[in-house]
Amino acid sequence: MNDATAVTFSVRQKRLFMASIHSCEFVVEGPVTRPARGKIRAHQSGWLKRLPIRFIGSKESAELAGYLNGFPNLQQTLSELDYRRFSLTFDDSGWRCGIEPWAASEVVCKMPPLRRYLKLEAQQRMLLLSVLAMINQAVSQWMHE
Repeated sequence: MNDATAVTFSVRQKRLFMASIHSCEFVVEGPVTRPARGKIRAHQSGWLKRLPIRFIGSKESAELAGYLNGFPNLQQTLSELDYRRFSLTFDDSGWRCGIEPWAASEVVCKMPPLRRYLKLEAQQRMLLLSVLAMINQAVSQWMHE
């Protein structure tokens, strides 16, 4: 990560019957300097063998999705990351990329009383920060073209 990239996180709670899951979402944001709207999702074909990610966008964000598909290091790094949710959204106020990894979460059960924290391991932490830095750099470059 460089000094200009600010990563924030928020805790999200999902209530279940007699339990809850507290998970962290890591976010990088930036300003919009050219017209952009929509949402881009990351699609990974194959569940057994991890293939590089393909970015797919709506009609409004198809140009940026195609641009992001031109970064094979970004695609490969994101495919190695174990994540639950990826979102890249654009509107008039700016762009926002949020990633919720499988780890960095806590399961709390009421019956039986149990707390289980899933630690974000060092390798996954480095992959997460690398993906956020690459997304920030790629979107910033696209905004200034």
